Amino acid sequence: MNARTVRDIELDKVLADVRAHSLSPEGRDAISPELFTSDRDTLEGRAEGIAECISYLGREAPDAFPSATELLDWVSSTHMDFPGRLVRQGGEFISSYISMLRFLGREEEADGGLASLSAEILRSLDTDGAVVDDHPRLLPLQKALEAAKSERLRFSQEYIRQNRDRVQQSEPMFRNERIVIPIKSSEKRTGCYVAGASSSGSTVFAEPFGLVSLNNDVVIAEERIAAEKARILHELAQRVREELVPVLPAMLGEVIGFDFRYSFALWAKRTGAVHPALSSNVSLRSARHPLLGSRAVPIDIAIPGDVRAVVLSGANAGGKTVSMKTVALLAALNQIAGYIPAAAESALPLFSSIFTDIGDGQSIEDSASTFSSHMGNIASIARKMDGASLVILDELGSGTDPEEGAALSVAVLRYFRTRAALTMATSHYSAVKSFAYTGEGMLNASMEFDERSGLPTYRVLEGIPGESHAIATARRMSMPKEIVSDAEASLRGGSESSASIIKALLAKERALDRKITESALKSRSLDKEREALAAKEEELRKLENGLRREGVGEIASYLRESRKTLENLIADIRTGKLTTEKIHKAKDFMKEVERKKDEEERKVMDDDVPADDAPFLPGDAVICGSSSSRGEVISSTGKEVLVMLDNGLRMKLRSSMVRHAAREVPQKATITFMPSSKKAEYTMDVRGCTLEEALRRLDDQIEAALLSSLSTFSIIHGFGDGILSKGIHQYLSRRREVKDFYFAHPSDGGMGKTYVELF
Repeated sequence: MNARTVRDIELDKVLADVRAHSLSPEGRDAISPELFTSDRDTLEGRAEGIAECISYLGREAPDAFPSATELLDWVSSTHMDFPGRLVRQGGEFISSYISMLRFLGREEEADGGLASLSAEILRSLDTDGAVVDDHPRLLPLQKALEAAKSERLRFSQEYIRQNRDRVQQSEPMFRNERIVIPIKSSEKRTGCYVAGASSSGSTVFAEPFGLVSLNNDVVIAEERIAAEKARILHELAQRVREELVPVLPAMLGEVIGFDFRYSFALWAKRTGAVHPALSSNVSLRSARHPLLGSRAVPIDIAIPGDVRAVVLSGANAGGKTVSMKTVALLAALNQIAGYIPAAAESALPLFSSIFTDIGDGQSIEDSASTFSSHMGNIASIARKMDGASLVILDELGSGTDPEEGAALSVAVLRYFRTRAALTMATSHYSAVKSFAYTGEGMLNASMEFDERSGLPTYRVLEGIPGESHAIATARRMSMPKEIVSDAEASLRGGSESSASIIKALLAKERALDRKITESALKSRSLDKEREALAAKEEELRKLENGLRREGVGEIASYLRESRKTLENLIADIRTGKLTTEKIHKAKDFMKEVERKKDEEERKVMDDDVPADDAPFLPGDAVICGSSSSRGEVISSTGKEVLVMLDNGLRMKLRSSMVRHAAREVPQKATITFMPSSKKAEYTMDVRGCTLEEALRRLDDQIEAALLSSLSTFSIIHGFGDGILSKGIHQYLSRRREVKDFYFAHPSDGGMGKTYVELF
């Protein structure tokens, strides 16, 4: 990646933050801007590996790795045995590699021979690479050494006890790793070896011949131990050369790849990074600059795929440069690791390269001014970029004559628009903002500015150019009032086309948002009404069936009573109390009751026979049930008919309960829209009006403002005794359409003027 880009977007600092989590020196060095790639498969593979590591972060962390490069360099430069320090590093590398496999859930893949070698090395050598004194092979030799030392000490003490008149002190001394006995110079005799004398010459350090042999035994025992340690180290070094070195390059490559994924996994978890979708659009949601930490203000920015250039404008210190750097930085991180600190629904395209021109490139040594430095860098970008490049240009055309700078900026954007995938530039020039309106494949965007507080909100507004708010910024920075007032006076009467465009666009945006909100509320209300009607329809259907069943039950009960009556009548006939004529009438009555019962039962039970011969088709006018309610057929299955009743209810009825009816011809309704004659005013003056007149005019003004999508206007009511201002404010507080109202700035009328904001 271009070195200037890495510095401008602070990618090196972000990668240094990632490297802080690395486990190996080689893995740490491998995390660099050189990993930037536009190969989709490579990036997806990296992202999948990082996602896997993120899912494992609850497990025991793997151990840190020592450097393996030094071991490989030693092999390539000499055939000598490895020093103990490198042998120890080899054992630690194998142990860390096994811990890495354990973290990944692949411990069974560990080579048994290498695991045994690592255990032997770590058991045999201390952290400095020296063979430990308690090595099993050294224990017999250590015992022999201790025995030789004990025998030497016993002999020395016995010699001193027997020759008290000849020795200078009661304890033997060590000299050059050997025990010597201090003897008076006048008492030196044959039978001993003189190893030296004191500086005064009164004492000689002697080894009696018996002690010479014992000293030699100790030296020999120590040399045997040293020789055994050398053999142990040589054997371990040979095993490292034969077993580890051949597979070490492959192991190191695997460790570097794992270290990349593990480091980014920890970084992603700490920063809340996600894997964005790949798209032709730039769609960042809640994107955060990772170096700002908790101070980062999340930004949302959406750039359609057919937009090739974006002009970002707005107040100074409003976040334009940080927003552009965030887009470029996140694009770079996405093409290194596939993870960015943003919301999950974010999406980014793949760029072949990223070029930036940010900051002041002035150089005294090179005699380069700010403007010439910018031009030199932009010229270099123009030569190197291609149709898939992302280009970031900060303060395009600044540092020179404004008119020429604006013309040059437009020319640069026109050139880059057709030769790069996406160009983002910041500018304060009105000509550049206007070009972004008219140029094909271009988009205006701005950083929102709160005029009440005089502070930026750091919110990106797509499709709207921004004002510089230089005077507001100067006032916020405690510029002397005389200077600010002079600047404001100079602006009065001048061109305010840019400001007017911005305000008009903001008003339209708020009006559109209001309409969308109203439409959504209406849709939700209709959904609730439909649900309520459906519930009511189901309740009525159950009630109707219940009533019918209850009616059938009553008829059945009546029939049972009738049968009893008939049985009594028959009994009377048998006894001769009734005539034959009365009996026939009773039987006819019973048949009529049976017929009525069957008719009512058919209304409840499924009936394959429709009420009339003609089929029920969608749109047919029908009469339903015993209540003869009119309705219209929605659908029919033969057995059941779905009907929309005239009262708006939908009911599913059995075919036996529905019959055709003549369709009523609906009356035509004519709706006439009367255009309002009321016109909204940007500033309404109610001075001299009574409170009643002022409120009537204000009511008309709010209605007209809503119809014309005017979201902000002002009322000049003057100071007076405060009746108008107080009454108007009380009225505004009761109007639901009013979002906010407040007195004007002292320089704009103060408490004699009120600003009104509508939803």
